[in-house]
Amino acid sequence: MALVKVQRAAQITLPRQIKDAAHLAEGDYLEAELTSEGILLRPVSIGSREPSPEQETEILAVVDQERKAYAAEHHR
Repeated sequence: MALVKVQRAAQITLPRQIKDAAHLAEGDYLEAELTSEGILLRPVSIGSREPSPEQETEILAVVDQERKAYAAEHHR
């Protein structure tokens, strides 16, 4: 089991053993799901390691929306 620390803007760094075992590379995406046992991170394929400009815009908009929602909940 690995210990990770939540950094500013809810960022985490995965330990190298986990990253390597999951075959993750810079630019890959993970789907996050809250389960009864905790947080599940699952690699997802969006077709290629480099999203199209439209995909990148859509992804960044969702990430921005989630960060704002998180900030609103935790910085009252």
